[in-house]
Amino acid sequence: MRNIRTFALSAAAAAVVGAVLVVPAPSQAALTNTSFGMFAAGFGSRVTGGNIPANSGDLGYQTIGCTRKAGYDVNNNTAGAKVPGVGTIGATTTKQRTVKSGSTVKSISEHKIADVVLDKSPLGKVTVEGLSSVSQAWWDGKGYKADSKAKIAHVVLDPAGPGQKIDLPIPGRDKPLVIPGIATIGLGNTVEKTNADGAEAYANGIWIKLHGTDSEVIVGRSRAEINGQAFSGVFSGFSNSIDATALGGVAKVGKNPLTNAGCAGTKGKLKTKSIGHVPLGETGDIVDVKGLTSGQRSNQTKTTAGGYTFGEVANVNIGDGAIRIEAIRAQANANFVKGKGSTTSISGTKFGDIYIGKQKVSLAQLESALSRVDIPGLAKIETKVVVERSKNLVEVVALRLTLLDATEGTKTVVNIGHAKFKVNANK
Repeated sequence: MRNIRTFALSAAAAAVVGAVLVVPAPSQAALTNTSFGMFAAGFGSRVTGGNIPANSGDLGYQTIGCTRKAGYDVNNNTAGAKVPGVGTIGATTTKQRTVKSGSTVKSISEHKIADVVLDKSPLGKVTVEGLSSVSQAWWDGKGYKADSKAKIAHVVLDPAGPGQKIDLPIPGRDKPLVIPGIATIGLGNTVEKTNADGAEAYANGIWIKLHGTDSEVIVGRSRAEINGQAFSGVFSGFSNSIDATALGGVAKVGKNPLTNAGCAGTKGKLKTKSIGHVPLGETGDIVDVKGLTSGQRSNQTKTTAGGYTFGEVANVNIGDGAIRIEAIRAQANANFVKGKGSTTSISGTKFGDIYIGKQKVSLAQLESALSRVDIPGLAKIETKVVVERSKNLVEVVALRLTLLDATEGTKTVVNIGHAKFKVNANK
């Protein structure tokens, strides 16, 4: 059991909404190509869960996407913000870098937060000072290394009315500080992973669990990765079997199961994720999917780079058996050849057997199915939808259903089989 230090304080939560001043200041030295795929990202603070809205999204978010180039140095600084039900997040500095020095190549993510002030208690104000998290992943000329650190300088209670400020014990990962009625504060977790192909480091500065709201504040998250054998370019993209969004872009069903394309590729190996079934909520009244798999395969040499992502579903049932489709697959392919450039395709995007009722039909007949069947709430069927395409990027949805809520007039777009893939030789 964790050793928990408790201080007898009580508070009533109150919502305070403030504005965020974001001042991104990207800069970079001369960029140098390396044979490594690097990634760095993080944010100053994020509110999740419970009944407190995240008024500012990810405060101080900044990222360096997949790149082979050392010399990137980007930052995103904020002057601070008032967060609903929490108090004030002080000045935040977010910095991401890729560095090459001799044979050492590094990806670095770091955050510094001046303070977090929990000022809603009638008994006083709690201030957490000097928060920071740093994650580094690197190649030192002999092997991959990873390091992550998170720390807090001080925790101070300033009582209401007469009384001196009190220094409270600094919380840790296994020794959180519990302030009854206000919050539980703990030092964030750190993760360091290395293998023969690369390294990853991850750290949270602190977490604050707000009592009475079930909301959690993450402060100072940093993440850095490096992967080898990025000889010609870097990959990006994703794939999933199903996702759904409502009008306005609100996610109703997340990307399941989600596969993110690795920066340097998979060395030609097929990597997959599978789940049997996904609860779809109200969407499940019209469509049901089973046997969900997503995956990726990619490889590169000194002159070529290419591969694909895919999302597939074994069985789709629309309108309680009115339409049934077996073996749906979306596949996004991108390839680069030195001297010839990049190409993309959706080859591999396909459908198996399709039935309307008990009658087996063609893909063309499926696209005109709404004139043959009446499924309440189903407004449109589209197949092989190319969402985006260029010389080095393609995104495709195998089957897209537009659902209409008759009572509210809102639309939900359901993507079944969704894949996006990009190869970038100049990143």
